[in-house]
Amino acid sequence: MNHVLVPAFLVLLAVAAPAVEGPVVTIQSPSAAVPAYGTVTIVAKVQSGEPVARVSVLVDGRLLAELFKPPFAITTVLGEDNVIHRFRVVARTASGVIGEAEVVTPDIRADEEVTVELRQLYLTVGRKGERVLDLERGDFMVRDNGAVQELQTFARGDAPLAAVVLVDASLSMTGARLQAALDGAGTFFRGMAPLDEGRLIVFSDRVLHLTPFTNVGEVLLAGLGGISARGGTALNDQLYLGIRQVDERQGRRVIILLSDGVDSHSILSMRDVRRQARTSQAIVYWIRLRDLDDTSDAQELPALYSTWRDKVGHRREFKELAETVVESGGRIVPVASIDRITPAFADIMRELRQQYVLGYYPSERMRDGSWHNVRVDVDRRGLTVNARDGYLDY
Repeated sequence: MNHVLVPAFLVLLAVAAPAVEGPVVTIQSPSAAVPAYGTVTIVAKVQSGEPVARVSVLVDGRLLAELFKPPFAITTVLGEDNVIHRFRVVARTASGVIGEAEVVTPDIRADEEVTVELRQLYLTVGRKGERVLDLERGDFMVRDNGAVQELQTFARGDAPLAAVVLVDASLSMTGARLQAALDGAGTFFRGMAPLDEGRLIVFSDRVLHLTPFTNVGEVLLAGLGGISARGGTALNDQLYLGIRQVDERQGRRVIILLSDGVDSHSILSMRDVRRQARTSQAIVYWIRLRDLDDTSDAQELPALYSTWRDKVGHRREFKELAETVVESGGRIVPVASIDRITPAFADIMRELRQQYVLGYYPSERMRDGSWHNVRVDVDRRGLTVNARDGYLDY
């Protein structure tokens, strides 16, 4: 039998070698004593004896961001629900040692149930066609049914967004039109920030292509080569579903519809869609495709008949679509040639990055389905504000 002799000093070194200590992580905000809702900034402090390679921030088990250098802070929009939230920060050093911390924020406790419903307004402020980007919280005044509201949250355009892009692929989109529309959607998705997420829905009288919500461009743009224009247009049905789907996400909710605006196959009317939009906080943008020889106003529709509607019915639907878009705080972007589609998508993304986000709790809630008028004033002369002008009180 062979024996291996190990020098005593090596044994002592092995015993005495200190364990590598992991980084010490402290979550400074939010506090475990205060409910978290609306716009929340997560701030972590990391103390480490070696370089920190990565800090991962998770909210309710979902990865929100990965940060690679201090300050380790990130802002997100949690939504309005009165629920418990779990914030976890994991720091990993260059050698792979991990340290972490967790904060669980409470819901609001009371003798009877209290529903926290933060109203959020997304504003674009401009002067003579140029967007104004240097305003502060104190520059804004919000009135809800005439009553001045106390602002609870304030953020600029870096607040994360969740976007549904709806692309009309009916027969009217045959050929280069559809490819230009898909290229434009790709431009929008490639412009998303790491905390944004999107979903692409390509539709005619049925859904032709659907992606999950993700911020991975390859997933959002995969499999588009086999799509061809076909069938009629179920615009109302898809816009309704898009609003419902985006309302389930966190962050700024955005719908971008690319279509000529003519619905021929929907079960729902635009009145149904408008009712849903009025209960939502989603902004709706409509990139309206127009023929080169169409000299009508953006609010008008050429004479049209279909199996479902006569000329008057189509004009009514078209008008209500336009009103739904404007009422949501979005806008109509008329496009008369396919080479303007991609710039239209890019300009919408720029606008979203340059918005202000205001949050407040309405001082009076009747929950009777009545309409609340909302007005935003800015304490500077010569500025125009584009924002949602109201909501249904449910």
